[in-house]
Amino acid sequence: MRRRTALHSLLALTLCGSAWPLQSLANEVERAAAGAVSNVVEIQSGKVSGSSVDEGGAVIRTFKGVPYAAPPVGPLRWKAPQPAAKWSGVRDATQFADRCAQSAESSMGSAGKISEDCLHLNVVTAAKSTKDALPVMVFFHGGGLTSGTGNSVLYTNTALPRKGVVLVTVNSRLGPLGYLAHPALSSESERKVSGNYGTLDLIASLQWVQSNIAAFGGDPKNVLIFGESGGGTKTISLLTSPLAKGLFHKAIVESGSGSISPERTTTLATAEASGQRMVEKLGLKDQKDVLGALRSSKWEDLVAAAVDPKVDFRANLAVDGYVLPVSVNDTLKSGKQHDVPLIVGANAGEERELKDSVPMLAGLMSKTAKSKTYVYNFSHVPSGWKTLGCSAFHGLELPYVFGYVPEGLTVPTVLFLGNRAGCKSLQPGADAKDELVAEHATTMWAQFAATGDPSVKGLVTWPAYTGEGGSYLDIAEKLEVKKGIQQAYIPPPQTPAVGAEPPASNPR
Repeated sequence: MRRRTALHSLLALTLCGSAWPLQSLANEVERAAAGAVSNVVEIQSGKVSGSSVDEGGAVIRTFKGVPYAAPPVGPLRWKAPQPAAKWSGVRDATQFADRCAQSAESSMGSAGKISEDCLHLNVVTAAKSTKDALPVMVFFHGGGLTSGTGNSVLYTNTALPRKGVVLVTVNSRLGPLGYLAHPALSSESERKVSGNYGTLDLIASLQWVQSNIAAFGGDPKNVLIFGESGGGTKTISLLTSPLAKGLFHKAIVESGSGSISPERTTTLATAEASGQRMVEKLGLKDQKDVLGALRSSKWEDLVAAAVDPKVDFRANLAVDGYVLPVSVNDTLKSGKQHDVPLIVGANAGEERELKDSVPMLAGLMSKTAKSKTYVYNFSHVPSGWKTLGCSAFHGLELPYVFGYVPEGLTVPTVLFLGNRAGCKSLQPGADAKDELVAEHATTMWAQFAATGDPSVKGLVTWPAYTGEGGSYLDIAEKLEVKKGIQQAYIPPPQTPAVGAEPPASNPR
C-alpha cells in the first residue's frame, strides 16, 4: 500500500510547470524501484529527470545542470561552497545551466547565459543498473581558470560513456569570483585564508560524486579526475591538496602541467595584494565595509576590473597553508601528493610543456609515488592541416579523447587555437584516420579509468615512465612507444596567423 501511495504521489508531480505524461512517469518509477538507472534518478537533494538516446542498442542517459552546491551569491560570494538546497518534485535536467562568471567575449566560452549561479555539473551514463558500478571520469574544462565551461557537446557526447564509464563535467567559479584573495576576506575566514574558492568548488563536486554517483550506475570507489590546460591546473590542485584525500583514485593532466614549476608559485600575500589593487580599481578602498561593498558589486564589474593591467590580477592557485599547504612543486618533491596512477602529456606543438613541465611532473611523480605514471605525446594532425605543415597544437587532442570527430575539430575554439598556431584553414580535412585515432584515445582513457593502466590488450602496451629519457606513448594513427619526451616537440609553421577570437557561442 505504501508503494502504491508513493507512486500516486509521484504521478501528481509536475515537471517544468507542465504535467509529465503519467504512463512515462510510472514506467520510470517502476524502473528506479527495481534498481534500474532510468531517466529519473533520485539523488540526495531530490529527483532529477534527464534525457536518453539509443545508440546501437545501448541507452545513454544525460543529466544536465545538476547542482552540487548552493549558488555562491550574496553573502556566499567568496565563501566555501555550501550544500545544495533540497527540492520537492522532479527537477528538469535536460538543459545546461548557466556558465560561471567570465567575460562574454571569451574565446573559451559557450552558448548560454552567464551568472554566479553556476555550481552545476552534467552526468552522462550508459549504466543499466545502480549495481553496475562503472568507473567514473570527472572532467575539468580548460580556460586558464578564468573562462570556459563544462557545458559542451564536445565534452558531454556519448563516446566515452559507450566505453563503459560514467562521465561527469564540472563547472566551478572562475577568475576573481573563484580566486580573489584579500586581507579582509582572510580575516573573516575561520582558517584566516582567502582565494582558492574554485578549488574548493572542485572538492565539493567530488564530494557530490562520492554521495550520488552510485544512483547513476557509477562506482564512487573508482573515480578518475582529468582536465586540459586550465583543467590540468585544476587536476593538479586536487592532486596536491590534502582536502581532496580519498575523493579520487586516478588522474590525467592534458597540456596543463605548468603549475608544477616553482616560478608559478603564488603566495597568499601576493594574492591578497592583487585583491587590494582590485578594491582600489573599483573605488571601494575607503568603504567602511569593504567586503559588503565587494559582495554588492556586479560580477561584470569584478571581471572587468580583473583584466586591468594596473590590477595585475591572475587567477592562480595560492599557497595558503590550508587548501595548498605548500607549493605544488614542494608537495611533489616531498611525496605528500595523493599517490594515484597518473597520465600526463601534451601535444607535439607545445614546446614548453614537452621540454619542461611534462617531464618535471612525470619525473617527480615517478620518484615519490608508488603508483605508476604514464607519459604521452599527441602528434596526430588531420590530413588537411598536416599538408599545411601544422603540428598538433594546444587543445587538438580534445575531440579525440572525447571521441567527437569529425564534428569536434570544427568547433570555434579548436579552429581559433589552430589559427593561432599557424593552421589557417577552416577545413581540417578529417577522414577515417581521425576516427581511428579517436577510437584508440577513448579506449585507452576508459581503460585507465577502469584499471589504472592504459595498456589495452591487442592495441598497445604502454610502459610506465621511469625518469629522464624514459618511455612515452606517441599517439597518432600508429601508437608507438618512444623515449625522450623532450625531443617530441615539432615546431609550428613559421608564420602563425593570429585571427579574431571566435564568437562566444563556441562550445569548449
